Amino acid sequence: MVEANPVPSKSSAMAGTKKVAVVGFGNIGSGVVEILYHKGVAGLELVKVCDKDLERKRSVVIPIEYLTTDWRQVVSDPEIDIVVELIGGIEPAKSVLLQALENGKDVVTANKELLVEEGHRIFPLASSLNRRVGFRGTFVGCHSLIHEFRQAGTAAKKFRRIYAILNGTCNYILSTMSSEGKEFEKALREAQEKGYAEADPSKDIDGVDTAYKVLILLGLISNSYQYHAVGPFSVEGIRDIAAQDIQYATELGYSVKLVGVIEQKEGIFNIGVHPVMVPKASLLGSLEGAYNGIELEDEYGVVSGLVAPGAGTYPTADAVIKDLLDIAEGRALPMPNSARTLVLGSPEAVQRRYYLRFSVVDQAGVLAQICDIFWKYNISIAAVIQKEAVSQEFVPVVMTTHLATEGDLQAAIEKVDNLDVVRAKTKIIRILKADT
Repeated sequence: MVEANPVPSKSSAMAGTKKVAVVGFGNIGSGVVEILYHKGVAGLELVKVCDKDLERKRSVVIPIEYLTTDWRQVVSDPEIDIVVELIGGIEPAKSVLLQALENGKDVVTANKELLVEEGHRIFPLASSLNRRVGFRGTFVGCHSLIHEFRQAGTAAKKFRRIYAILNGTCNYILSTMSSEGKEFEKALREAQEKGYAEADPSKDIDGVDTAYKVLILLGLISNSYQYHAVGPFSVEGIRDIAAQDIQYATELGYSVKLVGVIEQKEGIFNIGVHPVMVPKASLLGSLEGAYNGIELEDEYGVVSGLVAPGAGTYPTADAVIKDLLDIAEGRALPMPNSARTLVLGSPEAVQRRYYLRFSVVDQAGVLAQICDIFWKYNISIAAVIQKEAVSQEFVPVVMTTHLATEGDLQAAIEKVDNLDVVRAKTKIIRILKADT
């Protein structure tokens, strides 16, 4: 939406004020434009807004002369100091950032996919031109820790582990399933109705969004922009989480959360994205709704955490504004500047505790068969609970393990699932605790 009669900007065009252009006038772009134009931010002046569709109705009203559909005009304008890219996807977002940098501008983006796929081009170009790239908006829920993450990349501090809830959509769905006993599909529909989930929520609920954020955080703490060269790692979403597993987790004192994991030992990283069980009383376990949370343990064993809104127009817009202010006020922006190869450990060697739900026939000797297989694969059982039958074909048996390697556990479950007494694929959920 535009105004026929321009309203003077609240930002003063004083000497030293950075002139800002926003490319992408969607939900996040509208939030950034609203803050810059209507509220006003000292040291920043909005001068141009670009979008391919200027007729779409928006809640933010700005003068028509601010608007353009031509991003090339924006990145080539010598009066513009900073270009904010909020388009999403790879192209034309990549061209917007690269050409803006080449034309002597600093850039800010909230585009996770672009940084992961093209960061090895964007960051070296920025460094060679002495330009800055702001990307707090790519991991909204923990962006306040960006300078602390960067310290890890310069060897001032090392993290043993980072456990993080990084997707507000998934946390809202799992919280709703827990508090209201809803199955996944109903909780997802509610999230969509309330605006917490997109019409196509695949990247959120399949763990892809969290995986992008994990890679960006990994790049920060290791000072490497080689995201695209990181080897394959396990990424699981929440589609297959059943209400009964959330109920059983609650009985055992746990919450089910989608968590991004980064663990480091002697320069080797273990990373992954999984639905996990965390103690209900822990920072992550107590997190409800569309919030994000992060728990860090440094090399000295000091544990700290942060909780913040993880989704939505204004939390992301606020992260973008913080990057703009850093640039305007001359602060160095943390960004990876090396082509260091990131070495991942073998996922099969990772030790965890596990929650297992078997669907077995109700007859004597079933547990003995399962335990015999577990004994052969060095898996020690912590607890066994036989639940009330939910079908005439099988009964659920819930089991938790002591520490076991991922490789041994997966090999054992493959054998278990081939037993004649097992009627469905075993449900596996990792148990994530500070001591595992």
